[in-house]
Amino acid sequence: MPELPELELLRNALTKYAAGKKILAVLPNPSRAFVIRYPPLYFARDLTGRTIQSIERRGKFLIFSFKDSGPQLIINPMLSGRFAYCSRAAPSLPATCFTLQLSGAEDIRFLDNTMMARVYLTSDPAREIPAFGELGPDALDPALDFATFSARLRRHRGELKNVLRNQAFLAGIGNAYGDEILFEAKLRPLRRASTLSDQERYDLYEAMRKVLAASVATVQRQHASGKHPLHKQDRAFMKIHGKGKATCPRCGHRISSVHAGGESTFFCRNCQK
Repeated sequence: MPELPELELLRNALTKYAAGKKILAVLPNPSRAFVIRYPPLYFARDLTGRTIQSIERRGKFLIFSFKDSGPQLIINPMLSGRFAYCSRAAPSLPATCFTLQLSGAEDIRFLDNTMMARVYLTSDPAREIPAFGELGPDALDPALDFATFSARLRRHRGELKNVLRNQAFLAGIGNAYGDEILFEAKLRPLRRASTLSDQERYDLYEAMRKVLAASVATVQRQHASGKHPLHKQDRAFMKIHGKGKATCPRCGHRISSVHAGGESTFFCRNCQK
């Protein structure tokens, strides 16, 4: 699932490719219209002719704003939503949910194999998008200092991995980067947040900032070298997530994994206390 670093890459790339361009036509795919939480006929009508002003990110949501005062296009890619930026003459791509035909003869195509993504056209996201109004601060918000982080963390008593993934606590962290942050902080994912000392809370805050900033830079480098296109991701750089039974890069112990709710958590029993 795309998380903050991948979505930051998308925000940057889509801004570069699409900001300032006019939407000449919108082509929804009727067989995949389920992802669009807006009547498909009006979705095309209400986007066509508008000029994209900016693309922002709010947690795991991408927000397209326009030069007029109309509704914003807001996309939550969820598990498998992807973007492709290509020539209008490029071959059709499987799983395309809709296409934005831009001035300049390029397309932005949104694809989703599982149709779990959610696409909205709205002027009131807090009211019309589930959980949007409850999002916490962005995990890389410059205004999120340690005091604010610590105060918010004290409100949560559950397991650390679940707290980090709770978008009402902080927005943008998911399963994969939750593992990486806790590994960097040397904290066990199943440990309860209420048991942390002041120093451990600080270590967690610093680990979150370090891991996310480094990962944003890594995926940007991958994209620049052609290894991380907009329609898939490469997480081979991660230290622990997805590395079950491999050797811990810090202490040499075997990496453990636990599985619950269809997702896996990876950690080192030896150096994550």
